[in-house]
Amino acid sequence: MGTFTVFDHTADIGLDVQGRSLEDLLETAARAVFDQMLEDWPDKVEVLDEVRAAAMPGLAGDTAELLVVWLQELLYRFETGRLVPMTFEFGGIGPGEVRATVGFGRFEPCRHRTRLAVKAVTYHGLDVHREPDGAWRARFILDV
Repeated sequence: MGTFTVFDHTADIGLDVQGRSLEDLLETAARAVFDQMLEDWPDKVEVLDEVRAAAMPGLAGDTAELLVVWLQELLYRFETGRLVPMTFEFGGIGPGEVRATVGFGRFEPCRHRTRLAVKAVTYHGLDVHREPDGAWRARFILDV
């Protein structure tokens, strides 16, 4: 699995994420976001249907856009169903789309504690690129 570090950004939270592959980067970015949100993670994992995240038309080749829509999809599932992504099996990453089977844990406010409320992944300062050694890096800011 990849690594991440947190950096200061005025009133928001910045994350630098690294992964060995694009799949590893997407998984590590998801874990990094939810690590900022939660102190206690659920202990049961339930695999649900495939998660799809698609970039806006016209941005299909933009890997940075793909990272944002992937993370926004996971944040949406947390906000609407209290689902915390815990396991990932990627079915494909193509031009403008991520498909993955995700095992979710259910967040229960009476049992689990939160750290921060993340409102969104912003485009400010967004950077996703592949290093010469083949590793992937991303830098993004969370609106809290």
